[in-house]
Amino acid sequence: VLKIMEFSIQLSSDYPDKNYGGEKVYQDMIDQAILADQLGFDAVSITEHHLLNCLMMPAPLQFAVKIAAHTKNIKIMTSVVVLPLHDMRTFAGEVVVADIFTEGRLLLGVGRGAFKYEIERLGVPMEETQERFEESVEALKALLSKEEVSWDGKYYKFDPLTIMPRPVRLNGPPMMMAVMKPERIYNATKHGFHIQTTPLSGSHQFLVDQVSSFNKAKNEMGRFGKELTLSLSRVAFLAQSEKEKEERIKEA
Repeated sequence: VLKIMEFSIQLSSDYPDKNYGGEKVYQDMIDQAILADQLGFDAVSITEHHLLNCLMMPAPLQFAVKIAAHTKNIKIMTSVVVLPLHDMRTFAGEVVVADIFTEGRLLLGVGRGAFKYEIERLGVPMEETQERFEESVEALKALLSKEEVSWDGKYYKFDPLTIMPRPVRLNGPPMMMAVMKPERIYNATKHGFHIQTTPLSGSHQFLVDQVSSFNKAKNEMGRFGKELTLSLSRVAFLAQSEKEKEERIKEA
């Protein structure tokens, strides 16, 4: 069976110089998205980060809508929305509206958050993020798939409610879980999630184990796992000459 690899690009949102201006940073990102759409890329991805000038995007769903207005075909992937920073009772409705406004091109990547600085300054202890994330995911799935949802958990307690508007797509847009450990990739896949991952500075074998864990779970699911995808993030730098390449390597 022929397996097709699609390519996406993460939009660059670094902001090392305040004088450059946020409006220029985001216009650069829109220009990147337009070009990626014209070149036939499958998706662009956007981060969520607050209080930082690295990967600076405090409003990923809003920006997804903006990108959709300037492009025609490309999918728009959040990489990732940090669920412990949101209230699922309101966030679920925002997801539905973003899916409508992006005309079904939204891929909802979700995660626990990576930077202690921003997480804790926004009132969430870093050691709670995994537990909060897991409960948030379950609450979000329920709110997107059912009506009159009530909850009695550790971090959420609420009486029956129904988010409005209701999702256009069954159960909302495709949900992608950010996870690195191979055993977690396996478990998330078995629960029906698309996967976003990266080996970061890990070994080649670690990358192989990540991919193998996904494929193992997907194959075990048979037809129920047929549509599940693995998004693998890798960093690359394009140089215009051998000389520039050597200069950039020295800088790194």
